[in-house]
Amino acid sequence: MKSANTNRVLSRRRSGVSGFTLIELMVAITVFLVIGAAAMSLFKQHASLFNDQQYQIGLNVSLRNALAQMENDVVNAGTGWYNAANNFASWPVGVKIVNNTAGGATCHPTGTATYNAACFDTLNLIVPDPTTPPGLIYVSPGTPGCATPALTGTTGTGNATMTISPVAPSTQSQLLSGMIANSQVIFIHVGTSGTLMTTAVLTQAASASGTNVLLTFGATKSDGTNSAAANDPLNLTTTANVDTALVPTTLTNSFCSGTDWVVKVAPITYSVDTSTATNPTLTRTENGTPAPIASQIIGFKLGASTVVLNGTNVSGSSGAYCYNAGSTTSPCYDFQYDQIRSIRISLIGRTPPGLYSNSNVYAPTMFTNSFDGQPYKIQALSIIVNPRNLSMND
Repeated sequence: MKSANTNRVLSRRRSGVSGFTLIELMVAITVFLVIGAAAMSLFKQHASLFNDQQYQIGLNVSLRNALAQMENDVVNAGTGWYNAANNFASWPVGVKIVNNTAGGATCHPTGTATYNAACFDTLNLIVPDPTTPPGLIYVSPGTPGCATPALTGTTGTGNATMTISPVAPSTQSQLLSGMIANSQVIFIHVGTSGTLMTTAVLTQAASASGTNVLLTFGATKSDGTNSAAANDPLNLTTTANVDTALVPTTLTNSFCSGTDWVVKVAPITYSVDTSTATNPTLTRTENGTPAPIASQIIGFKLGASTVVLNGTNVSGSSGAYCYNAGSTTSPCYDFQYDQIRSIRISLIGRTPPGLYSNSNVYAPTMFTNSFDGQPYKIQALSIIVNPRNLSMND
């Protein structure tokens, strides 16, 4: 009897235990899914906004850092070459701009995200190699003067030679270690009304000549121009890039013993690498080694303000900027880079293509910019830089 009563009590307790029915469970899951979906939708929308902001911030920082790097290099262009003894814009140059005037579909096919090399300019900064001292032109017996000038060539073909001497505290060994094959050098003649120059590339390493140094290089023409780009990879003096009417005032192949100089150059080049069509990249090349400094660049343009000449005296700099270095129309300068006094650098960048899709239902990604009609964000920055060693005497 006791056992039977106990079983009945347990049975009543078990039957009184409550729980979720299948319908209640399905309703609860449905409510959870609805709320979860709403939360995920809100999260996705805000995540898209967050990513958009991060990409734009990254783009802005990238452009600013690139411009800061270029500004630092441009400010120091031409360091050590300015002839402060007179009031003339003087060779050698510190800045070489290559303007690409092609536009439209030539550089950017309409309705695409592709930009090619025709869209971008190139900036060459010509500075002396800080590790190689300059050498003084030497003509035996070493007496200063131009009675027997040293020549860089007459035919523009073959090799020419020139002897240079170290000037204390520099040594012969420093010149020998720095003047190696394929080095570009600039020959500088200091005159009473400015400087004359030419440039060449060493075809072999320098050799000792007594206490002096013998240079062997690609010969120039008799007027100081170069007929082969191999002798002037920066195109400072190649015939195609020099106005022959102005050659006598800027170029020469004749240099004086004991007063004129040979300087090894270490150019820095800024250009846009378009080998990856989806990511044009601004690069800085020094000593032949390119280094990327900004990605997704779709605009790199360079304008130059030039010196204003009043008769034979410098009266100041022009206020306008020229974007075609080969033009003779004011304020352009017809490849006379010694006349450049100020540079306007413009950079345009974008967020990576493919981030935005106009078929997406979320508002943050439904976007088409007004620059090229593509679904990515655009930022543009520009600065004006005065190379201090070129403009200090205006």
